[in-house]
Amino acid sequence: MLGQGMEYVVELAKKKKHILDTDPIQYIMRAALAGIFIGFIIVVCFKLGEFFNAANSPATYLVSSLFFGTALIMIMYGGAELFTGNTMYFTVSTMRKETTLTDTLRNWGAVYAGNFIGAVFFAFLFHATGLFEHIPHTHLLNKVVETKMTASSSHIFFKAVLCNWLVCLACFLPSQVKGDVAKMGIMFLLVFSFFLSGYEHCVANLSLFSIALLSPHPETVSFTGALHNLIPATLGNIVGGSIFVGMVYQYITRTPVEKSVILSKAEQKENTVLNM
Repeated sequence: MLGQGMEYVVELAKKKKHILDTDPIQYIMRAALAGIFIGFIIVVCFKLGEFFNAANSPATYLVSSLFFGTALIMIMYGGAELFTGNTMYFTVSTMRKETTLTDTLRNWGAVYAGNFIGAVFFAFLFHATGLFEHIPHTHLLNKVVETKMTASSSHIFFKAVLCNWLVCLACFLPSQVKGDVAKMGIMFLLVFSFFLSGYEHCVANLSLFSIALLSPHPETVSFTGALHNLIPATLGNIVGGSIFVGMVYQYITRTPVEKSVILSKAEQKENTVLNM
């Protein structure tokens, strides 16, 4: 089952590469949709969570996390492209020599740009609604964003590693089960887990920061603070997705034949060195 799941991951990476190669505008639009979908659900999470935040309820973060998994379901079933998931897809396909390092970096750059465009586009649309026009500085949105922007770079990095470990599992594990309900359930629970834990997701942060910066906010919420968070969050997400999911599952799903070939090549190299 795991081996078949990894083959599915490779096929998805090849499909993503084909779309980007043949129609870059379409690919950027797909990536923009992911930023937009995340924006929709962030608004839901923080409007719901604010009811509990205003009452100083200890359940604030639990409640605000409940529906964020819906964003990944919308992305996976809505044909959108997400940077964090692609860190796993292209790591596996490149290790299997189905794509190249150039393909990987080109895809990551394009999908990140598209996610950013979608996040900012949604933030401006939402700003035009006036729904957050008069939120106080103590609003849950500002509290969360301020915490993210003032955290240390090392804390942000490692929270991002753990975040994308879960997100990429949420992208990969549904291939191991049958039925849409089961697949959605896995996505929902794993994304809920990362959101509740307070981990760092660079694309979610793009949407969150864009909305916060266009709404009333304290001085601690700034463009500089956004960059302070996004750089280590992006790097951590790459490590979490590519190494802890992509490379790990590529290694543990290698067939005995693949392993014997690698060992044989290593032995041949050793013998060559000894004979010299």
